[in-house]
Amino acid sequence: TESLSFVPERRPLTRTGLTALLSALVGCLLCLAVPAQAATNFATGGIGGLNNGTLANGDGTGDARIELNSVRLALVKEARDADGNVLAPGANVVPGQQLYFVLYIDNTTDYPADSLRLADALNEAQFTYIPGSIETAAVPTGANAQTLWSAAWTPLTDAVNDTSGNPDDEASVTDTAAPTGGDRLTVGETSGQVNRPLVIPARTLRAVRFQVTVN
Repeated sequence: TESLSFVPERRPLTRTGLTALLSALVGCLLCLAVPAQAATNFATGGIGGLNNGTLANGDGTGDARIELNSVRLALVKEARDADGNVLAPGANVVPGQQLYFVLYIDNTTDYPADSLRLADALNEAQFTYIPGSIETAAVPTGANAQTLWSAAWTPLTDAVNDTSGNPDDEASVTDTAAPTGGDRLTVGETSGQVNRPLVIPARTLRAVRFQVTVN
């Protein structure tokens, strides 16, 4: 959720919070960025009733290990001007100005991040969503702001479903309250807006951006 402190003529932009739900099944737990952790579990199985680890190699010499990995990843939200310049907290914006909001997760690990879910609520008293403006891009991990902005961005629809009733892509925008207009962006299989699954490959930064007008 974005908020503005109103002053005559110009309005300083501040970021006071973000409704974001990040989750992963086996493979990822998302919070603040910390190194990956792993735990090894053992399964037994064998031939002739012997617990000799045949699950691994099938010849009685295997180890039958199952390794589960978890990692905490950070969700970042930026405000950018129409040219893609990142706005600092407290930067001035004016009514009628168009901005981009950019959400991204940098998966710095050697494992894919599966089944991610993001939700972002837009404050309609301060911003108006520009329909059809959702786009996504992927760049190598650690990419800077300019590299991300210069990437190839793929349009996503606002719709939750396609004509057959199935999720049409990974993101959608819905109208949850007055005034009329999109105010809730979700990415991934989020409750109430079930999109296609969101997966971030290993060593990849994945971003979603959309446009708003300052009220």
